Amino acid sequence: MNECVFCAIASKKIKSRIVYEDDATVSVLDITPKSKGMCLVIPKKHFDFFDEDIQTATKTFKSALIVAQKVKTSLNPLTIFFASLQAQIPHFNIRVYPVYENQIPLIENRPIEVDEKEMNEIANKIRSIDVHSPEETETEEVVEEEPKQEIVEIEKKVAVEKDDRQRDDKKFWFKKSFETA
Repeated sequence: MNECVFCAIASKKIKSRIVYEDDATVSVLDITPKSKGMCLVIPKKHFDFFDEDIQTATKTFKSALIVAQKVKTSLNPLTIFFASLQAQIPHFNIRVYPVYENQIPLIENRPIEVDEKEMNEIANKIRSIDVHSPEETETEEVVEEEPKQEIVEIEKKVAVEKDDRQRDDKKFWFKKSFETA
């Protein structure tokens, strides 16, 4: 049985342009990109579908977020699309698609043409960006404030007006049904 091409990339038996790597994943520039800087985030462990190994799939999604941030910072696309598609290669992976005004990476689009020199430049740009994992970034604690008295009074007034309108509506429809009968 032939070795999976993504397993060969992950084990570095096949040369690739690695833009990010951690203990569970390797992220490479796609050699047939739909947009400039499109990357594949590949778990080093072989499995076909995310639910076959939730723990590794979770790490793969976290790596995809890191790669997306690196791409966004280095290449300045409008936004980033993510996809997990079981296409030609039966090995779970996440595609990171940068979206530009003139490049919308739809699956049915042909790959864009990028020469070796530009691919190396793109890989170096993405690789050079330092991004922390989602666990490392500090999150602000959300503190709920007590609603101000003014807001509470407005809410009460709106509730009373709503009740009045509903009563008026009921009277209208009762009167209307009485008139038509």
